[in-house]
Parts: sequence; structure tokens; C-alpha cells
Amino acid sequence: MNPEKVLQAFDGLCNPEKPLVWVATSHEGVPHLVPVCFVKALRDGKLLLGNVFISRTQRNLEENPRIAVAVAFRREGWDGYLLKGRAEILREGKLFEDFKREVLERSGGKRVLRSALLVNVEEAYSLAPRSGGKRIF
Repeated sequence: MNPEKVLQAFDGLCNPEKPLVWVATSHEGVPHLVPVCFVKALRDGKLLLGNVFISRTQRNLEENPRIAVAVAFRREGWDGYLLKGRAEILREGKLFEDFKREVLERSGGKRVLRSALLVNVEEAYSLAPRSGGKRIF
């Protein structure tokens, strides 16, 4: 399967017609899961996640950069993807500033990006019931 097609399933800036993306991290073996709606698919197998409220997630990633990101949706049945990789926390730079501006505009000035999580996707799995969690790439 085409990695860009998979990443496009995650793309959305709090669009009510798009599903929420779920982000999992851990701290000392304790899992932590949060929904995120400011998500941008980038090229080269990367996702950009907006941190507006997810301070615990950010703290966890400062200690352990491993992250899992999932999305599930209904098309002609249930479908979805689970991505695993490493996240880098961005607080400055062109990519961060452009995304910050995009989030501010999309939210009507109600949400300010505190940081962005740049996820380098290393593995992708199908969450479709018929696939049995098959690795895509």
C-alpha cells in the first residue's frame, strides 16, 4: 500500500467530518492515550501533530520519543490505521510557525499551538477487521 495514501487518512485540522486521531505514549511503562485533531500529513513518511492541550503527552515524549498514532473510520465498513514511530518536539522554525498559523486560522483564533510533534513513521498497520492487524509498511 502507498504510504502517502495511508498518511492522508490522518490529515485534518479539527474538521468535524474527519475522525479524531488518537496518540499513545508511555511513562515508566504506564500508557497514556489522547485524541488530537490538529494533524497534518507531510511527505517522506512524517505526520505533524498539534499540541494545544497535550502537556502530559509532550512530557512523556521528552523522556521516551516512541509514539503510536491511530485513526479509525467508517467507509464501506470499518477501516483505519495504526502508525508507530518516533516523535520530535518542535517549538520553533518554519514548519512550526506555519502550522501554528494554520491552527490559529482554522480554529478562528481560539486555539494556539504550544508545540508540534513531528512523527517519523517507522511502521504502519491496517486496523480493518478483515486484515487482522496486517503490517502495511
